Amino acid sequence: MGLDFKLKDFAYPLSILRLKTTFDRNQWLQEDKLYEYQLRRLKLIIEHAYRNVPYYNRIFKEKGITPGDIRSLDNLKILPFLTKDILRSSFKDLVAKNASAYKPQLLSTSGTTGGAVKFYVDRPSNILEFVFYWRFWGWAGYRLGDTFAELSAQFFTPYEKNVESFYHFEHLTRRLMVNSLLISSKNTKKIIEIFKRFKPRFLKGLPSNLYMLAWILRDIKDHGISFKAIFSQGENLLEYQRSMVEDVFSCKILDFYGHMERTVAISQCPQKSYHVHLDYGIAEFEKVNRYSNEGHGKVSYIAEIVGTGLHNFSMPLIRYKTGDLVEINCVPEHCLCHRGFPTILSIHGRTADAIVTPDKRAITALYVALDRTPGIDLGQIIQETSNRIVVRVASSSTSFDKIDNLLIKNLRDFVGDSMDIKIVHDTVARIRGEDPEKFKVVISRIVPDAI
Repeated sequence: MGLDFKLKDFAYPLSILRLKTTFDRNQWLQEDKLYEYQLRRLKLIIEHAYRNVPYYNRIFKEKGITPGDIRSLDNLKILPFLTKDILRSSFKDLVAKNASAYKPQLLSTSGTTGGAVKFYVDRPSNILEFVFYWRFWGWAGYRLGDTFAELSAQFFTPYEKNVESFYHFEHLTRRLMVNSLLISSKNTKKIIEIFKRFKPRFLKGLPSNLYMLAWILRDIKDHGISFKAIFSQGENLLEYQRSMVEDVFSCKILDFYGHMERTVAISQCPQKSYHVHLDYGIAEFEKVNRYSNEGHGKVSYIAEIVGTGLHNFSMPLIRYKTGDLVEINCVPEHCLCHRGFPTILSIHGRTADAIVTPDKRAITALYVALDRTPGIDLGQIIQETSNRIVVRVASSSTSFDKIDNLLIKNLRDFVGDSMDIKIVHDTVARIRGEDPEKFKVVISRIVPDAI
């Protein structure tokens, strides 16, 4: 989840401040009051969807119900799940007839874990996203206007064009973009100089990027870089990554989950509990019939996140099956932070190894190259040797040459020209394997030397 905020996104200060005031109050409410807030928002979305979204109007009529029949959150289960296949096949019917009134913006998700989807977000959901980050980061002491750093590969691709671009600073947002493609031991001095020059109070990035930054600094006792807090997102945060990053930078990592469709948000508070933000959206957790107590000493179960957005009017997503998994404690717990949001145990997100290039750079988010290539149903990248990667691709398209050529170009935007790339076409079932929960998008079969 995330939003690359631009000047136009600050053009609604009163709406932003109103929602921020509401959200600041909501976090301290008891759960029953939060559910009342959810229900009020849900009724707005349901009424709007019934009147303006052809897909939902048809669903209501087929079931012989009206918006008035949704009188509680449990009544939401009258409606069927919205799957990604339905979103793709019924895309036009899921767009509100009056969507233009909400300033719609077309986005698309990654296809690396089984099929990209397109959807609209809008001005209300952009305001939601901004306020969510503002509140969540505020839990760690962030104040609007504080300088923060973000580790990014996408901003600096293609690599060959930006091989000397270590950073970009945005004065309006006080965001320091740091080129994660250049994180290596040979660039340690330069990276330290950048952080010391701008002195960001907070750092954001993928867990793998955060870990690589900590790894090259781990033996430098006086590197002088510290933060008030670090925010991780986009991948599964592993315990060894958390341990090293927190040790090297002398602060806590607050991990969070979201997705571009903006129906559910989950984030850690300073007590490290994962809280479900009830005012962001409605989260249902559909059990997938697997119990676990690994690492927690508690009886828990794995569930798929099903989300209902409460703020997107251009394309409401109701009971949307995200495909993402979380671990739920069978006995609900209350957090010592005293916020009213319920908690979960952990997020089971995407995991990926780092690819080390022949010129000793660690590429931690190479799956973005798959995301940027249309026509891929599922992809997997495997590093077999220090200078060779094999990419397994499943595609329903017959234009293999076109897909292959674009994919190679997108991969080289990250790894450069020195890596040998081989593409193998396969099926989704064979690539995903017998245990989809253990699927990794990027696999390294080499032991990396110093980077």
